[in-house]
Amino acid sequence: MVQCILEGHEMVALANLRPVETDELDSYMFQTVGHHAIDLYAEAMDLPLFRQDITGTSVVKDKDYQPTRGDEVEDLYKLLKRIQETLDVEAVSVGAILSNYQRVRVEHVCNRLGLICLSYLWRRDQKELLEEMIHAEIEAIIIKVAALGLTSKHLGQSLSEIRPHMLKMNEKYQLNPCGEGGEYETFTLDCPLFKKRIVIDEFEVIKHDSDPFAPVSYISFKKMHLEDKINQPSVSLKDRLERLPIKKGSNLLQELGNPHLKVIKHSLRPDEEKLPQLTCDEVDNNVPEIQIKLGFDGFSWVSGILVFRRSDDSIALEAEAAFISLRDILSSNKLSLSSVVLVYINCQDLSEFSAINAAMMKFFTQNPTARVCVGANLERNIIFSMDCLVYQPSDSSRPLQRNTMHVQGISHWAPANVGPYSQSVQVGRSFYLAGMLSLCPSSMTVVEGGIHSENVLCFRSIDRVLQAMHSSLRLKDIVLTICFVTESQSIPTAKEDFARATKDTENEVDLGLHPLVCYIVINQLPRNVSVEWHVIAWLSQTRKQYHEKTIKCKDVSVDVKFLSDKISGHGIALMNVEIVDSISSLKLSPVLADLVKILSETLKETSFSWKNVLSLRLYYPHQLVKLKVISSVLCAAIRCYTDESPAVTCIPVKGLDTGQIMSLCVHLQDQGQEEEDDP
Repeated sequence: MVQCILEGHEMVALANLRPVETDELDSYMFQTVGHHAIDLYAEAMDLPLFRQDITGTSVVKDKDYQPTRGDEVEDLYKLLKRIQETLDVEAVSVGAILSNYQRVRVEHVCNRLGLICLSYLWRRDQKELLEEMIHAEIEAIIIKVAALGLTSKHLGQSLSEIRPHMLKMNEKYQLNPCGEGGEYETFTLDCPLFKKRIVIDEFEVIKHDSDPFAPVSYISFKKMHLEDKINQPSVSLKDRLERLPIKKGSNLLQELGNPHLKVIKHSLRPDEEKLPQLTCDEVDNNVPEIQIKLGFDGFSWVSGILVFRRSDDSIALEAEAAFISLRDILSSNKLSLSSVVLVYINCQDLSEFSAINAAMMKFFTQNPTARVCVGANLERNIIFSMDCLVYQPSDSSRPLQRNTMHVQGISHWAPANVGPYSQSVQVGRSFYLAGMLSLCPSSMTVVEGGIHSENVLCFRSIDRVLQAMHSSLRLKDIVLTICFVTESQSIPTAKEDFARATKDTENEVDLGLHPLVCYIVINQLPRNVSVEWHVIAWLSQTRKQYHEKTIKCKDVSVDVKFLSDKISGHGIALMNVEIVDSISSLKLSPVLADLVKILSETLKETSFSWKNVLSLRLYYPHQLVKLKVISSVLCAAIRCYTDESPAVTCIPVKGLDTGQIMSLCVHLQDQGQEEEDDP
């Protein structure tokens, strides 16, 4: 609650769920010890208190939750709904630090009621947080212990008194310093939010469970009273809190190292470069509108979803029809929307994205896909294009573990979801992250300071998401990065910042991990940010194979970088096409024929084949050629080498890195060697 005040929110009421005729309740969700004294909180803070009996139990114990009769989560729903019907409330303060079980359920209830979840303690470093609470004038005592290394003698100790012991227990038994795993519970006697302090007159120690390893004991309050606080400071509560050593969103730039903008200018901006005129002979325009490539080990890719504009009033309907088409093609191949892992949405006008987002919300609900959304230079009659990666275990392969990170609460951790997508989706050893924006997590506003500050914040958020997905994942595990910028001058700074972020800063050495990186100048980005970073990471660093080469053709050169992982069977190729000399015109067909030929040769050199190619995603400057033409020519070039039909997506953009006229990203899948429990 202190954090909420610091971030500019106003408290209007307190809410409490209490057990019926007992002190201690075996609940997966709620702390009940000390509930008899909760009314003193309301008096001390001069706020209305709403209470609700806990009549349900922990019926649904899975990681996900759906409304279930008789579950204790429905008691929380009833309580918050009653408050919402009584007061004008917009958000709920949540104290979860590490429990996904609790977070998922509170966020689920908030979504049902249209409330915002404020989770400013989420994934905070617990040693740092415990120290912060002690110095924030929060006087709290231990009222319950339930872990190895804690006994009844620790009851009644203050946070500062228990701190040294908890740090020792953290080292010895990995106990959570803040008691997030239920090791201990606390009761606050005084804090800056209290107008009066709580005094304990009489209490009793109850031994609830005599387990020899982790005995459970708690304090039962018998008599308590409030007393006035003397020498109250004359400054406002907000000013007083500002002076305390508490984490604040306003200190974000300082946390980032107060980065100053350092722009390295191109000698010539890509979007101002004189691009050659592309000419093309008559082509076959029979490109399938929607296509799906069914790959090995349950991986598939869907492409060719183009949503055309019939009128400005039809955007919502057209968007909904597009997701219905996606659902139908998946269903016809015995797949489902719940199996979508990563979706790319390229919008002609991002101001229309709210209608697309609303339509998507109808189809992606629980544990949704990761999503990358940008404003591309599509023709005016196209609202957006869409393609996606899908995973659904096949009958002939072992099922891989799928996890999602779908945090919707506002916190200091990383930006909350602002739509029906997850921050990250894990399939086996591979992690697919949504496009990361430079948003201050605590306010969801764009960080100040320019492109350098935006980059540094994005990398910090990406690193935190990776670590939350798997404890050993870091930026060093990234294998593919697509950096979208709105101005070409930002590319050199982005390159420098990315190199610095992925460097082994402790040993000051280049790890030599060869992530594939491409830089795309885009027309628009969500929330008017200057940069968006999209990454894919693999867990099996030691099993990666790297291959690179540069092939010079008649008028262009093709730079090829290729990464593969034998364990997962994944492969990614990044092929950048650059102009060799200053030429005024190029023929499109020979350029794409050379590109596909080099890809075909690379597949053979790396023990892959066209059967393994899931998708080809081609970025190109929009002024070079029309979308339908380049798509047709690329598909025709592919047919010269294979009868396979990989998913093909062409994305017209504002520009690419200096000298580049095309950037092709190829995703491959071979039969892997992963076990279900490998990660």
